[in-house]
Formats: sequence, structure tokens, C-alpha cells
Amino acid sequence: MRTAKPRSSERGVVTLRTITPMFGGSAIPREVDRENPVRAASVRGHLRFWWRATAGARYATAEELFRAEEEIWGSAERYGRVALRVVEQRGEQEVRPSDLVPDRGTARTGPMERFFLHPFNENKRENTPEAFGLQSVAFTLELTLNLAESEKEHLRRAIRAWIAFGGIGARTRRGVGALEVTEDLKDWLPSSPEQLREWFSVQPPKEVCHTTLAGAVVRLGPARRPEAKDPYKGHAAWRELGRFWARFRKGHFVEDPKTNETMAYTPMAGGKWLDHQTLLAFQHGQKQIALAKPYLGLPIVYQRLGKSFSGTLEAVHTGGRRMASPVILKPIVFADGSIRPAVIILNAPVPTRIRVNGEELTLQVPDDDPVLDALEARDPLEAVRKAAHLQGFTQEVRL
Repeated sequence: MRTAKPRSSERGVVTLRTITPMFGGSAIPREVDRENPVRAASVRGHLRFWWRATAGARYATAEELFRAEEEIWGSAERYGRVALRVVEQRGEQEVRPSDLVPDRGTARTGPMERFFLHPFNENKRENTPEAFGLQSVAFTLELTLNLAESEKEHLRRAIRAWIAFGGIGARTRRGVGALEVTEDLKDWLPSSPEQLREWFSVQPPKEVCHTTLAGAVVRLGPARRPEAKDPYKGHAAWRELGRFWARFRKGHFVEDPKTNETMAYTPMAGGKWLDHQTLLAFQHGQKQIALAKPYLGLPIVYQRLGKSFSGTLEAVHTGGRRMASPVILKPIVFADGSIRPAVIILNAPVPTRIRVNGEELTLQVPDDDPVLDALEARDPLEAVRKAAHLQGFTQEVRL
């Protein structure tokens, strides 16, 4: 009979600080708690996701994954074997979206990192004021573990992934609340892009039934070395990512007929994706639709501007109407103090059905989209990878 390896209780401490502003994260939507910005429940939620993303490739079904996750992290019916608490937390100063990019950017630059903060902007139509975030949020995470050695290694990998690819608060997939550690840097921060592969590369699952880092692709931009105590140290990389994503969402990677070269990002120019024309032609009762942007995350809300399409695109699956974006855009801090802007494309299930203004349809990738054609991409996620290369994110790490 095979016996289980003995488990011993162990305490661990990780000291962290944000390098981009933290927004949201409290029990009240859009608000950050000035006194206690980081909640233990929120950290636990982030770590559970990254545990699934790093350890989940070992499980063949969602049911097996859930049983293993419940054993370690607990559920409504039982306690888990990882306890955590947040201590010694503080935020340096308040910051609002308009403080970061005054006047929403210019016709030449575009919205930059403010592109990622639209839920926190002022909404005059709904009489909603501009929300504030906190800069340089520092906190200490204490963990008490009752795990076997192999399970401790899986937890360590999840924490490293959270620091490298995640964050704290809201909109972390868009670089908000990006993290660094302030002690034991080499334990938690990669020494090089190659170490990302060493830490996180495992055999991808045969069937993608949940989001994993196994099979993910990371595109990295040039390294910068900001001052160690600079509270805005992550902003240059974050701004670069904002420019890229604003450009990609408009599809400004097609050929400019005037120069026969790939067009530059022009914030005032219209979008080049085929999606909007397809939605304008949408008819009640049709069975399928070919769109690109739903593969980048759902829901998508189109507001009426003139004769444009208006309505909502939603996911259709057992988890609800949302589908988290498989694309993460954030600054990554390395152990030598350098920061690189990163475009991370997770290995995630792709949507096969979609709801357009309440009607359920089969979703497929467009055959003749001008942006996909210009980038020679088979699907929108491959288009992200190729567009990132054109934008200057030239180093690729495959996990």
C-alpha cells in the first residue's frame, strides 16, 4: 500500500508593492479602500486562479481540477490547507485616470494607459464621478501551509505567476495593480525571460478545458531600468502596452494605400476590423456569425453613434455571460530591477457560441477580415502575437 507523504505546517511571508496604480478591489464596485486596499479574500481569489493556470494542466477534466483545488484552497463546505492574511498595508497617494493621461491623450498619441481604465472614468450620462486609485500600494502577505512538498512547489509556482502575470485589485489583465516584491527578489522575480520558461513551462493538456499557462505565449518589449524608489516605475511600460492595445483594437495593422506599408496608429481614424459591418448586417433569426473581437474577451458593449450598430455581445457557457480575456497586458519586473512590457496570450478554451442582443448564434472566425489577412493570422489570438511583434515586442517565450 502506498502511503501519503507527511505534511508539516509552515509559515511563509512575501512583501509586495504595486508599480502601476491599484483601482477597485473593495467590496464596493469601482472603489478602493483607502485604509485597507488589499483584502485577503481578493488575494486568495487571484492565487486560486493562478494555481489553476499553473497546476491545472495536470488534470484531465474540470471535475478532477475542482477536487484538487478544493483540497488545497477550500470551498463553502470545507476548509483548505492554505491560510493567508494581509498585514502592514498602505497606499502612498490617490490617483485618478485624468491624472495619468490629461485630456484623454491627444490625436497623435491616443489614450495610452488610460485606455485600460475606462470603468473608472467619469460617466456624465449616468452621473457617475471619476473614481480614484492608489499609487504604490505596499503590503505583506503571510501564508500558513499544511502541504506536502510537491504541493508547496505548486503553490510557489502559483505565487510567482501571480506576481509576473497578475496583480491586485481590478483590471489586472490590463496592467492595473501590477506587482513587484521588495525582499527576496530572486525567489519571486525571474532573472531573465528564459527563467519564465523554466518556472512555468509544462506539457500542455491534450484538450483545453480550462485556462492554463501551459502552451501560453509571452511577447516581451525592451527592458528599462527605472529608479528603485520611483512610484511610477511601471508606467512607461504600461503606457507602451496601452498604445499597442488601442492600436490593435482599431486594427491599425493593415496596409496604408498611400505608402503601401503597414499603417501607423492613428487614434482619429476608424477601425479596420470587419466586425462592425458584420454586426450592422445582423438579422433576427440567423444561426451563425463570423466575428474576431469576441475571441479577445466578452461581453462587448457597442454604443450607438449615428447609424452604427448598438447592442451587447455576451458569452454562452455555464459560467455566465462573461469570458475573461485570454490576453494579458502588463509590465513584468525582473530580479535585476528591469521592467519589460509583456503581452501574454494564455492557453484558454475558445468561444464557440455567442449571444448577440439576446439571440444565441454559432461563432466562427471570419474568412476575409482585412486585419487578419494583413497579419497573415489564422485567428485573432495569432493576430495579437504577430501584431505585438510589429509593435516592438520582439522577444518571444513559449511556455
